[in-house]
Amino acid sequence: MATITFPLNTFNHFQTCSAEILEEEISRASIRLKLQNPQTAEERLLYQQELDRLSALKYISQLRKGKLSRDDFNQKVTLTAL
Repeated sequence: MATITFPLNTFNHFQTCSAEILEEEISRASIRLKLQNPQTAEERLLYQQELDRLSALKYISQLRKGKLSRDDFNQKVTLTAL
């Protein structure tokens, strides 16, 4: 399984914000994905990027709750400077 790339600055924001803000963002991202019906290759790429972002947010939530160790998180998500 390939790791998800995720911006370090976004990680830092969601790692330190209130739990409610993180959960609201997870909920919004999930709803956006449910409303999409990707048809073209470009739409499928954007859908996959949004799905990866949602997965990373969920991993951050698990990390914050102590359900995921930092090592396990690092095996799933690669933090990038961009």
